[in-house]
Amino acid sequence: MSFVRAVGPLRRLAALAGLVAGAMSVAACGGALPRPAAAPVSADDYVAVPFSPRTPPVEFVPPSPAKGAVWVDGSWEWSGNRYVWRFGSWVVPPPGVRLARWVIVRRRADGQLFFAPSSWKDASGATVTDRSFIGALGPRARARSRLGAPPPVDTGGVRGRRAAPAGTDATVDTGDSGDEDD
Repeated sequence: MSFVRAVGPLRRLAALAGLVAGAMSVAACGGALPRPAAAPVSADDYVAVPFSPRTPPVEFVPPSPAKGAVWVDGSWEWSGNRYVWRFGSWVVPPPGVRLARWVIVRRRADGQLFFAPSSWKDASGATVTDRSFIGALGPRARARSRLGAPPPVDTGGVRGRRAAPAGTDATVDTGDSGDEDD
């Protein structure tokens, strides 16, 4: 068989492999994650910011660690001069508590950007200050930045490299080189 005659079947085989892979990825992602009840963002939550956050990183969702847990996607937080990424996690929210997702909007009149971070709201719409339920399921409930990676360490907004938690001998890379331009 000549090379010219083999190209057609190879293209068909490659197209078929692509369709099968696409169908498998759709089937794998077909199950919806349980999400917390949604709450509106209040006007008091917005803060003026000079620029938008970059594209959120990809997160790999671990299996649910508890019955009744809901998945909360990772979110950006404004730290006063830059955005800090908070990885997603499984949580068991208290009854009646809802999540207002982070949002960024632009005022039409002058183009000013405003950012509202994700926040938990009670039934009256007030921000929930006791957030102890968020980390209650432990580090195994947090998203990973790559498959097979350990859960990310919360750096509390500190940039660069940090020592890993006690009992480990690794250094945790927060993914930030220390450059201010990102």
